[in-house]
Order: sequence, then C-alpha cells, then structure tokens
Amino acid sequence: MEEKIFDQEIKDALLKATDVSLNLKEDIWKGIESKIEYYGNQKEVKAIKKSKIKSIFTAITLTAAALGIAFFTSTNAGRAAVAKIREILTPEKVIVQDIEGQKEDTKVNLNEGPGYVIYVDESMYHVVKQDGKDRIIPNVDPGDNLPEVYMEIQRVANKSPQEMAAQLEAELKSSFETVDNYGVVNDPIESISLRARSGLEFDSPIVRYYLVDDKQGGTFVIKQQFFLGAEEGHGARFYHMLKEFKIVTSQE
Repeated sequence: MEEKIFDQEIKDALLKATDVSLNLKEDIWKGIESKIEYYGNQKEVKAIKKSKIKSIFTAITLTAAALGIAFFTSTNAGRAAVAKIREILTPEKVIVQDIEGQKEDTKVNLNEGPGYVIYVDESMYHVVKQDGKDRIIPNVDPGDNLPEVYMEIQRVANKSPQEMAAQLEAELKSSFETVDNYGVVNDPIESISLRARSGLEFDSPIVRYYLVDDKQGGTFVIKQQFFLGAEEGHGARFYHMLKEFKIVTSQE
C-alpha cells in the first residue's frame, strides 16, 4: 500500500514538474534513459526515505531529475510520468490533422508564450509577438481581397472567462450578423467558446473565441479569425494547433 501511495506521489510531482522543465535539453534524457535501463534490470528497488522525496518534487535540474527518476522508473507510474515529461519537452512532434476530409501527418514545433506553450505548424505559419499578444499568421498571405487570417493568444489579468465572454459577446453583436455563445466546451480545449459570422459567401468573415481560465484569476483570450472559404483549411489547422495548447505555471 505504501509503495502505491509513493508511486502516486512521485507521478503527481513529476507531472507538475513538467511546467518548469520546458527548457531542459536533450542531454538530460541521455542520463535519465541510462538510469532507466540500469534500474529496470534490477530485481528490487531500495526504499527512499521521505527526506529525499522533496528533492524529487523540485525536479528542475539534471541532477534532481536523473536521481529522482532512477528510483521509480521500474514502476508503471514512474514510466508513465517519464513518458509524459518526455512528450511535453519534445521540441517538435508529429500530429494527425483532419484537413478537408483527409488525414494529414503534420510536424509541429514547440513555441513558448507568457504562461503557456503551443505547438505550431511552422511549414504553414509563423508567430509574431507584439503588444502582449502572440499572433500565429499564415506564411502565405490569403490575398488583399480576403479577410485577415490568424490565431491570436493574449493573457488578460484579473478578468474571469465569464467576464470576458460577456464583454466580447457584446462587442461581436455590434459587428456581426450572427453570434453564438456555446458556453463551456471541452473541444478543442476546455474553455468558453464564442463564434461570430456575417454572410454565407466565400469571403464572409468568421471569428471564434476560446476563453481559457489561467488558474490565477485571469483568462487566456484565444481569437481565431478566417473566412468561410477557409474554415476547413485554416480553421481546421487552428483547431488542431489549439488542441496542443497547455498552460505553464511555475512551481515554488
């Protein structure tokens, strides 16, 4: 029973520690993997005193990570925690997107913003940081006669998602024919979702908002803008990138 409790504590601690480990380099994993191989071949793993658990909970430096993970990676919980950290630390990975009815393997790259990370398809988009906002913009301009296309991420302090939803819904209703407030959604991310549209033409503008609780009394305001003809293209790509959005909180 004590071992199961210990495994869960270690798992929880490492999953939390991923938030502060985003800048660690690949050489950390060479050390960790060598420890995994060694301890995985041992018949028994020595018990760890509670005084050493605190060093594992920090899990910020190479030494703490390597020593801490070595003791429990022979357990399922430990291996799951390592896999989760490895996934989040990966500077690039491949995701499967459904674009215009076709499955597409796409390489995406890790980008860090204030309090969050997101994977971006850099073959199609680039990130522009300006005035406290991070804007993901197509590498190829859709054209002068078409509405601007982008996904924008901004962190707003001291305003809840509910407060932002009321404010933005009022603003959208003054500019768009149709405004829908979907309330709390879980897909592509847990948030309050709004959608606005004017017209049913190819170039009719569409705006989507996803309002994400930043867990610190504020909101990540994520705005997607495109046009009706690009909903299954840029709209779908923004959807899949947003599924990779993660809040990063520093650990004390």
